[in-house]
Amino acid sequence: MFKTRWIVSAKYDLFFFMGSCIFAFAFLGLYRIAHHFKFILNGEAILVTYFFFTAIFDHPHIFQTFARTHLDSEEFQRRKFLHTWGILGFILVGLAISVAGYDSELILFASMFGSYHIIRQHYGFLRAYKGLNQDTEPLDNWLDYSMFYTGMFACFFNDYTEQQNNGYITIYANMKAWFPNLPTFLPDILWGVFIVLLALFLARQVWKILVGEAINLPKLLLLTTALGTHYFIFFLTATPFLIAEAIETAYHDVQYQGWIMHYQRKRYPNRRGLVGKWLFASLAYGLLIGLLEVYGLWKQGWLMLLFVPFTMLVIYHYWVDGLIWRFGKDKNLRDTMFGTPEN
Repeated sequence: MFKTRWIVSAKYDLFFFMGSCIFAFAFLGLYRIAHHFKFILNGEAILVTYFFFTAIFDHPHIFQTFARTHLDSEEFQRRKFLHTWGILGFILVGLAISVAGYDSELILFASMFGSYHIIRQHYGFLRAYKGLNQDTEPLDNWLDYSMFYTGMFACFFNDYTEQQNNGYITIYANMKAWFPNLPTFLPDILWGVFIVLLALFLARQVWKILVGEAINLPKLLLLTTALGTHYFIFFLTATPFLIAEAIETAYHDVQYQGWIMHYQRKRYPNRRGLVGKWLFASLAYGLLIGLLEVYGLWKQGWLMLLFVPFTMLVIYHYWVDGLIWRFGKDKNLRDTMFGTPEN
């Protein structure tokens, strides 16, 4: 009899890796309630919501990256230059961009890179659940990956085509970033392809049930939450740029916190209290950086220099996360995080 495998456990995975999508809907709910009571979150008022997001959700998950890059001596030595001088290089590049007057474009780039990073994180979980449950038939691989990416990028491009306005996207208030207009039909084409792939995917699941093959439940739940959340945010709602980015990222942030806490427990089983200490430190970091970032955005001018270094740490996180979790090249890490089928 086939036994469904989870990364940690059914309860843990369902809360952190799938169910944490509820934070995105909760964040959107707060935004809608504010509108209902005439607290319209546009202009500078958007910064109130943005602070809540960046301080409680986003920067704490950025801080947790250092548990892998700097706390882990093996990883630190493997990419010592990137984790030291590389970080400084990221910050200096960001400051140069800011001094040149391209703060808005830097924020827009970070947001677009972040959206891609979120898609890749969901893809990583998708691959993990497929590997754990031996769901690797070529037809299933093709359907799963093509359906996932087409749907996610349909949402991604729909967001930016709706936000664009004569070559610019409004970050907040009068702060705008140049952005080349995308063809408005692009997300519609992608969505049409996605619907066809989704129909094939569902037909495949029905066929597997009819012939008595196992259904990969964790995979189905992850696809539902990842695609469903993005569809709801980017197709069914109309929110300002910073709000849309915050709503999208809230799910990702909690998902990542759950992942890192699992990593800390497995990598350092004898360090009591490590998970709690790092979680507390991440929240303290988030509050401090949230205050600095929002103050810089509010005052702008030279105070944007308070904002830029931490934006570059976010971009560093996006970049380095694609390097430090390559399980195909690190068997020890793979065994640490996933164990073996016998376990």
